Amino acid sequence: MIVPLLAVLVGADVATSAAPTAHPWSLEIDAVQPFVPTVGIVKPKVTRTLTGNPGGLRTDLVVGAYLRPHISHDVVEHIDEYMLVLGARQYLWRGLHVEALLDAGYAWGRNKVDGKDYRTPTLFLEANVGYRFELFELGGAALFVGPQFGVIGSLGVSDIGPRNGKPDWFLQGNLLLGAAF
Repeated sequence: MIVPLLAVLVGADVATSAAPTAHPWSLEIDAVQPFVPTVGIVKPKVTRTLTGNPGGLRTDLVVGAYLRPHISHDVVEHIDEYMLVLGARQYLWRGLHVEALLDAGYAWGRNKVDGKDYRTPTLFLEANVGYRFELFELGGAALFVGPQFGVIGSLGVSDIGPRNGKPDWFLQGNLLLGAAF
């Protein structure tokens, strides 16, 4: 009696938690950071499966942008920051993944501590862990949501002036919304 019951329970679990569908491309955008005061970062991205099975264990190339247009900031009056993003996302199990991203570009703003204008190249590293939940298929594309948590920080290239003791590494949360095709 117990063996057939376990078989039914295990079978039901497998049926309701299937692996993501096999779509090698995706378009995604973070739905949280654009609306956080003093953050205001828009991060559109495209991913492409490089190795492995698009529906399972795989490595994706991540290419995107980091756009921060004239946002009120805690160190400078307003920051303008524009970077290209390149990195990799490694899926470990179903939607569970880790990613490393390198963001390179340019920023400018007037520092609140010394009142000087700063223009600087920028180089940041992001490291995130998250889970991608595929919601449903629509017209051949799989719509998904992907919460992530991680850190982002300067690799010592950017200089927007004195930080008044404020750190240059930050915890971040992302809520990726996207479509895989």
